[in-house]
Amino acid sequence: MTSDYLVEQVPTSDVLVLRMSVLRDGTPSQDPRYAEDDTEGSVHLGIQNGGVLIACSTWLPRPWPLDESAPATQLRGMAVAKHLQSKGLGRILLKAGIRRAHSLESTYVWARARDNALYFYERNGFATVGDQFIDEATGLGHHLVMIEV
Repeated sequence: MTSDYLVEQVPTSDVLVLRMSVLRDGTPSQDPRYAEDDTEGSVHLGIQNGGVLIACSTWLPRPWPLDESAPATQLRGMAVAKHLQSKGLGRILLKAGIRRAHSLESTYVWARARDNALYFYERNGFATVGDQFIDEATGLGHHLVMIEV
């Protein structure tokens, strides 16, 4: 299924509906925006099917909190349409973002991962770092995850 999908850069406005339906569903937050969405260096990657965005992720230059001297890229807002989860689309986005981070000479790619997504990140080579924390916007448990690129 996943070999036919192309990852493309998409504008901020395109990711908001998918973020809302996936990342904000059942949480106190009704705002799918991130303060860094339109800052210099931020890029939204997406996969479309029939003109509909079915997966998205946001990548921005931001130091890894445990080594702020090295260039790093933070992943935010990874979302795959609910009916297409566990079909490899997240992995496609992750690989594309990591390739991009590598081309920008990032040392690390990191994210604030929901605890229910830790297996996905670990399966894709990320290490879980530190203790659980509660994300303010969602009220859900998170951990930092990181991979060296």
